[in-house]
Amino acid sequence: MKAHNVLIICYIFPPIGGGGVPRPLKMAKYLGEFGWNVHVLTVDPVYHATLDPSLLAQLPGEVNIHRAKEWQLLPGRGQAAAVAAGSSTDDAPRVSLKQRVKKQVVNVLKKLKPYLLIPDDQILWLPNALKLGREIMRQEKIDVIFSTSGPVTNHLIAEKLADEFGCKWVADFRDPWTQNMHTSGIAWRERLEERMEARVMAKADAITTVTATFAKNFQNKHQERIKRMELIYNGFDQADFQELTPSYAAPGKFHAVYAGILYQKRNPRLLLQAIRELIDEGQVDRQELLLSFAGVFDYPGYSENRDCVEALGLADIVRVLGNLPHKEALGLMKAADALLLIGDVSADAGAYIPGKLYEYMGIGNPILALNKAGEATEIIENFRLGQVADPEHKDAIKQAYLQLYREWKEQSGKTGSGEARGADFAERVKPYERREQARQLADLMNELVSG
Repeated sequence: MKAHNVLIICYIFPPIGGGGVPRPLKMAKYLGEFGWNVHVLTVDPVYHATLDPSLLAQLPGEVNIHRAKEWQLLPGRGQAAAVAAGSSTDDAPRVSLKQRVKKQVVNVLKKLKPYLLIPDDQILWLPNALKLGREIMRQEKIDVIFSTSGPVTNHLIAEKLADEFGCKWVADFRDPWTQNMHTSGIAWRERLEERMEARVMAKADAITTVTATFAKNFQNKHQERIKRMELIYNGFDQADFQELTPSYAAPGKFHAVYAGILYQKRNPRLLLQAIRELIDEGQVDRQELLLSFAGVFDYPGYSENRDCVEALGLADIVRVLGNLPHKEALGLMKAADALLLIGDVSADAGAYIPGKLYEYMGIGNPILALNKAGEATEIIENFRLGQVADPEHKDAIKQAYLQLYREWKEQSGKTGSGEARGADFAERVKPYERREQARQLADLMNELVSG
């Protein structure tokens, strides 16, 4: 029998996929090895852009998952599509009028969302999550709540449950809250969120976060409130890479791969321009080039990245694969000659370490990191993982891409490159392994419950 019970509160959890999922998923996977019974309180997924049910297979059968339904402010996906599409039935005039009214209401609600849904859109999950959370707390005798954000609504649920049931609480921040580069810009809302954050910092028995910069910033802002601060990095799971079969291979091509979500402040357009110039200058052979993008290349309703590919005449070397199951995406990365890490262009983006970096670290192929200087670029440089360039400097991007292309040519197109990292590489990257991070969290929770 395991000694203690932990409740992990996380809105984002499989079958939902995406960048925020691995941390709670891997904690749930490995905490049992360190004496903790695991319960997960998460959302009942109706529709999400990235669904990957295969992730659930990673969990031991003893992990208990509890799902609470989420209220909806806007129409569901099917309703919204019908409103947008209009009607072709015989009573089109009457239905069309009704749909136009609905569409106007939806547009108004979208504009009101930043003023109504505070601290984030997932606040509509809170009522049902609290109700189910109370049942879990009563039935399972939870010793510690571990809430991990985003969304930060997770912490508001944890705060209420910890207050009511008197258990220990660890608040985990994968990203900053009020110090985040993505803020609302609404002054009164930001003041309200400042108060919410201060309350969470003061009430939690421990705060954990994923980068040294985040930890320092939290300490500087809340030093009189925080009882305990611990740095537990994000990382990679060695089990994900065992017996991994390369997929979507491209023999004879310098194959660069990006797996993840792209959006306005994180896009490949300057990289594509740089590659176009290298082709025109004769420094690379376009017959030897291939770029594969898995995940979200353009969000629905947007086409800037596809338009850029067409405008630059690069359709023959850019392959858009869409969302792939996690294991298949890892196989794509394994077959790559360069792994693209495309960061945000915001001034404070260097403070973030993309979760994708750790996955790339586990894969072992060279990284082309288009990132602002910071902890992520330091990891890449210190561990000799690849090339780094500022995502807003085209000449630097050209040089970094060209360097990896030349190294590929020198190796006669062979995939892989770990030899230069040194024999002690595995030991040096141990803090970035998911099992080790679960051990750190288990040790922290053991200390909290033992007083």
